[in-house]
Amino acid sequence: MSGSKPARRWSVAVASEQALVADAVRASLGSRDFEASTMRWPGDQHTVPRRMTPHDRCDAGLLISDLDRWPRLRAASLLVTRFPTPWVVLTAAPNGPMWGAVLDAGARIVLPSSTGFDDVCDVVVGVAEGRVATPPAERERLVDMWRELLERRELVGQRVQSLTPREHEVLTMLYAGDPVARIAELLEISPATVRSQVKAVLRKLHVNTQLGAVAALDDLLEMDVKEPDEPVELWA
Repeated sequence: MSGSKPARRWSVAVASEQALVADAVRASLGSRDFEASTMRWPGDQHTVPRRMTPHDRCDAGLLISDLDRWPRLRAASLLVTRFPTPWVVLTAAPNGPMWGAVLDAGARIVLPSSTGFDDVCDVVVGVAEGRVATPPAERERLVDMWRELLERRELVGQRVQSLTPREHEVLTMLYAGDPVARIAELLEISPATVRSQVKAVLRKLHVNTQLGAVAALDDLLEMDVKEPDEPVELWA
């Protein structure tokens, strides 16, 4: 790939959870004769992008995110969905279900963060021109991985819901880092009773260790990001 300046001045929206990264990339794209603008990253569950209007339309988007936590993945997916421009996603996440998540949301292609800037520029132009996209078989493979992950998480959620109120209380205290002796003290029951309840929790969650039970709850808590009702302006 050449990394040369585009034949025409393509407009590109740049988004990243790190504002300094977005600004730096915008400036670098500007030096290559792109018309680049930055978008504010949805910072919490109360911030959601409004839908794109004709005034907002760009030739392509460049989204930069580690996609390493569910809130970031949720925000990235919202941006791609609410602003249906051809998106290029640049990420440090390994090739797998997180790539599938943004492709499922509508991204055109995902690139590893190790991709050189010249190559990124060429891909952005190719996407804007409609020449570059994830091959259908690869897109299907990655999206299937993402949907299978969601199905597994739903199953874990159902298993957590099967816990009794006391078992859920014990799991929550394990999640907080309390040892069996401390849980027994706080709940005013014997350590033997706590250990029996821990065994029940492990059995119902289909895990073998307390660490596995805590990890299951951690995933569910991170995924529980509600979509807000009110959109906000995201153009910087």
